[in-house]
Amino acid sequence: MGPGVGALIVDRAATWTEAERGTLAEVVTTLHPSPRHLTDIFDWLDDIAARDGVRPAAVLADRALQGVLRAGGSAPDRLKRWKETLRRLRYPRLVARERAVAELVRSMHVAGVDVEPPVDLEGGAVTLTIRASSVAELTDALERLRARVADGSVARLFALVDET
Repeated sequence: MGPGVGALIVDRAATWTEAERGTLAEVVTTLHPSPRHLTDIFDWLDDIAARDGVRPAAVLADRALQGVLRAGGSAPDRLKRWKETLRRLRYPRLVARERAVAELVRSMHVAGVDVEPPVDLEGGAVTLTIRASSVAELTDALERLRARVADGSVARLFALVDET
């Protein structure tokens, strides 16, 4: 356990049962989160537990979280996957929107143009990168992009990104 992790656990898990602290200890021992990661974990666990009316141990017992915890790979890789799984539990509507955006971007497929929504769908700005090695390639990419504007795909993308 790294410096600051123990104090953070004592502070944030003071109202947890002994069994819940034991479950958390398994996560900490297996994944070795930094204090910053552990703070995210506590925040998300508290949010999920409050929203769903359950104790933190019920969240930690989630099959998907347990599966990542027991999976192979390095601790940093598993921590990343475990936190992403916890994030999906914490923000199900955001995750659904991210999936819808990703599917729309895939379906738009504009050759020569990369379409990147904002990280975590925050900020509202979509980044378009056009790759062309000639004026003809640039013209073709712009025409394909115009076609996606005309068929409403780009408008749907911005609507999904701007959704609150």
